[in-house]
Amino acid sequence: MTRLMTLLATAGMGGVLWVSAAAAGELSTRQLRGLFPGKFHAVVRGATVQFTARRNGRLIGHYNSATDQGRWSVSKGRLCIVLDTWMDGKMACSTVTEKDGWYRAADVRFGRI
Repeated sequence: MTRLMTLLATAGMGGVLWVSAAAAGELSTRQLRGLFPGKFHAVVRGATVQFTARRNGRLIGHYNSATDQGRWSVSKGRLCIVLDTWMDGKMACSTVTEKDGWYRAADVRFGRI
């Protein structure tokens, strides 16, 4: 569990800036909102986490036997997420790009299940 918390915190906070605002293939606000609701598998620095994003903004993550919850939103063309425990309740926002069926945000890549 500690490894996942470290990975999510690093990916969420430290890696948010690697995708520039002018990146090719960047999803628009409308496209971002169109991704949800849904179920996704995310790869965070080698760890695979399953997420369920509800229409009302609720976000639920599962990693092995651990579960965390938080919220997702879209703000100024960026996807924002916050998880109560794994991210210490801190919000991280990033632009999202799509390539070959995978979405990328900061140090996280995710795809629909």
